[in-house]
Amino acid sequence: MEGDPAAATMKNVSRVLAVLTVPFTMNFPKAIFCYWITSNLFSLSYGLVTSKPLSLAVLKAPRVKKALGIPEIPDQPAATASRPSIDLYSALKQTLQQARTAAEESASVSAAPTKVLNRSTPSSAVNQQIKHLEKQVKGKKKNKKR
Repeated sequence: MEGDPAAATMKNVSRVLAVLTVPFTMNFPKAIFCYWITSNLFSLSYGLVTSKPLSLAVLKAPRVKKALGIPEIPDQPAATASRPSIDLYSALKQTLQQARTAAEESASVSAAPTKVLNRSTPSSAVNQQIKHLEKQVKGKKKNKKR
């Protein structure tokens, strides 16, 4: 948000509020006050460090890293083989084609003749009982309307 006057104003307001928090929280329990003081000091110092490129360069210096205990990050070797890019349209087209072939296969399997059993299964007995109860309820509703 470089060049935005509102961003600069908000940054300054945040800094002032961080400083004004101290007098307002002095009567709070010591643990909360200690937490807020350290948090605000850290936020202020972080904001000052990240807003100035020179300060950031100081943190990247090997001596400063060693003094602060910041570990050295090894350089990544350049990738010799790049990953191929994925074309979304072709991937969707391929997925759709696979779904169609799977649907055709399942349709051909279900079209095969199956042996029909005449005995009633427990689920059909339950379905018959539900239908009978629905008829009874409908009959009672008709009687109430009259």
